[in-house]
Amino acid sequence: MVKNREKIPLAWLLASVSFVSIIIISFLKTSLELEDAEQAYYSQWWRLGYDDQPPLFTWIQKAINSIFGVTKFSLSFLRGILFGAVILSFYGLAKRVLNDKARAEIVVLSSALIPVFIDFTFRRLSHTLLLCLMVLLTLQVIAQLIERKSIRKYLLLGICFGLGMLCKYNYSIFLMMVLGASFFDASLKRIVWNPKILLSCTIAFLLFSPHFYWLIQGKYLSFIGKSISTKLETEGPGVFVLTPILELIKALLEILLPLLLVVGLFLVLKKVRWESKNVPKWLRNMGVIQIAVLVLFFIFMNVKEVQVRWLVPLLLPYFIFLIGNLGLDNKKVRKWGMPLFLFILVFQVFRTPAERFLGITSDTHFDYAGLSDKLQTEYSNSVWVLPNVTYGGQIKLHNSEKELFTLDDFSISESKKYDRPHVILSSLNRLSESLKPTDSLLQYGPDKEDLYFFEVYGTENLPFHSLSTNEN
Repeated sequence: MVKNREKIPLAWLLASVSFVSIIIISFLKTSLELEDAEQAYYSQWWRLGYDDQPPLFTWIQKAINSIFGVTKFSLSFLRGILFGAVILSFYGLAKRVLNDKARAEIVVLSSALIPVFIDFTFRRLSHTLLLCLMVLLTLQVIAQLIERKSIRKYLLLGICFGLGMLCKYNYSIFLMMVLGASFFDASLKRIVWNPKILLSCTIAFLLFSPHFYWLIQGKYLSFIGKSISTKLETEGPGVFVLTPILELIKALLEILLPLLLVVGLFLVLKKVRWESKNVPKWLRNMGVIQIAVLVLFFIFMNVKEVQVRWLVPLLLPYFIFLIGNLGLDNKKVRKWGMPLFLFILVFQVFRTPAERFLGITSDTHFDYAGLSDKLQTEYSNSVWVLPNVTYGGQIKLHNSEKELFTLDDFSISESKKYDRPHVILSSLNRLSESLKPTDSLLQYGPDKEDLYFFEVYGTENLPFHSLSTNEN
């Protein structure tokens, strides 16, 4: 049995255990995470755009839902597949760049020391996880192009560019880095300024153009701009240039500190040594330019808050540079690193029931079945309009066959505004001068807010199009 276990590639073992763990965790939660609730709601329809995120993740989720339905399994299945794929792609890129299977395994194990990756990304993020995968795949294609500049590789690069932009708008910062790095690195210059890159750009444009067409229609672009500005707190108090730089440094420390402390300790104890010749210069140069582009972007946007989850997809590949340059005893690191990684996964699985047992407050411990039962009993023939996508997704989970809507869905189609009785739930006790609530639920939900029920016919005067505040 032990011999068989040794034959299982480490990356595949970690990917498989992560996949199973993510699915198990979802069933230990009473309700959905915010991002899963968002997908449960938006995956009701095929659209060219959803909220302030590109549509690729929701398209994939809708395809999976068509097989498994809107269930905890279908929502966690996609995240589990993506997290496993990120681990395998991380390993694949490290192996190609370092040309060392054992060192590539150490790179993957080191991700256990990236808190936001092994915790936040593992437990809840959706679009960010897909972006991690697309950045890693793009870099793999670039690494292949450095070896041989074939038409097929440029075709793959264009597909990566197009799908990357459909994952999350942050991918544009990655593209700016690739362009910027081409001015400082000869290997990248020969790729980016090759006439064959026009094929890549054409493919990327064809893939992204339907969503771009959707963006420039109506007020979608304006709504998305306002939502992004709200998330970045561009209007908040702060010192120009200084605040964005300090926020970026703070976020980088949150990502790097555990790994830097461990590496620093080993260097002091002389358990490892620095070997600056193991990693190709093009990867190092891309890492430096990526930091520079982030600094310029945050200064230009006058960002007052930088969330670490925004940076993980853009910086994860460069952990290969850090780990690859360390002279390590691969057998010892593997011996202790794999149990640590698996222990963290086990901890994540039992964390949710432990929180419930200890009385630690969490949104995922709240049961929305009561609200669902009330809507089914008293408003079964009405169109349901929930306050936001969080409520929408939670209620959709209990009513997978019913089409429902939310007040913060600014991308809702006019054709979906049915001329039928509606029941609207809002935290406001007045939606207009003439519209008064007919019922209420006081101190409801994980945030103990008051919900008011409004009964109307048709949607002509409904207050749709409020800004969404989803984190993902």
